Amino acid sequence: MRKRGTMNNDLKTEEMCENWLIQQKAKIKKSTYANYCYLIRKLIEPKLGEIDVMKLKKAYLEQLVLDLQEREYADSTIYSALRVLKTILRKNAVQNDNYEEMIHHCYLTVHRLESKVLLEDESACIKEYLLQKNDTYALGILLCRSTGIRIGELCGLKWEDIHLDTGIFEIKRTVSRIQNDNYREGLSKTMLYIRTPKSFSSIRTIPIPDFLKNCLKEKRKPEDCYFLTGTTRCTEPRNVQKHFKTILKHCNLSDYNFHSLRHGFASSCLESGVECKTVSSILGHSSTQITMDLYVHATLKQKAKCVNMF
Repeated sequence: MRKRGTMNNDLKTEEMCENWLIQQKAKIKKSTYANYCYLIRKLIEPKLGEIDVMKLKKAYLEQLVLDLQEREYADSTIYSALRVLKTILRKNAVQNDNYEEMIHHCYLTVHRLESKVLLEDESACIKEYLLQKNDTYALGILLCRSTGIRIGELCGLKWEDIHLDTGIFEIKRTVSRIQNDNYREGLSKTMLYIRTPKSFSSIRTIPIPDFLKNCLKEKRKPEDCYFLTGTTRCTEPRNVQKHFKTILKHCNLSDYNFHSLRHGFASSCLESGVECKTVSSILGHSSTQITMDLYVHATLKQKAKCVNMF
């Protein structure tokens, strides 16, 4: 039996979290317990579960925040997950103030990333570079930039979903990497998961941007092939993220996360006067309020307009 405030050096984050859940179950309401289970098992453990608690670093927590934002969890949900993790770490490592600092840093990361949008000249630079590159990954990233589709939706896009004759494409599936519930020795601890989008409104039809139509015609593959790979096997979001990071370096741009493309699309549309209902439909949101809450940010141009009004 270990003393309070000390920790087994081999303790995994998943074991620590599950032990805490067992301790809490008899003390709290069922609804609260269910919420804790959701935050821990769906948000925290898939990314951090196999890491030794004593080896948790700021980089792991930052990547957790980035992944959750890419998967479009609301900032309030991410904050809740971080708060629960902070509570558990406090319970298990009372003497370690470093955890407090790391979690606080991640709170700031959420706040910083939620408002980071590509500037107009940066977005134009990316567009020019990608058109010159003109491979399917480049065209896919351009599609995200110009329509706001999610990175998982891009990975799940097949040629059968792209209708060049009518000028539209359909979002019918999404790809993500999740924890393998059937894991045993010799198998991977994670697996690619291909599914329909998370809500009915996310299954949608979107016009193909005019400037991409001819480029897409040149790349056409059989209908059962995935758009990015040109084969019947899909790629995954982290590979697209790597491509995006490389593109940012080629363009000498700041270290944006991939979701900035979606943020930028929504913000630019609304700033240009496009109806929120239309933007919400393209993004696949179930309500316009979600669009306003998640993707509308005051740009420097808007702020300058405000201070010069009077």
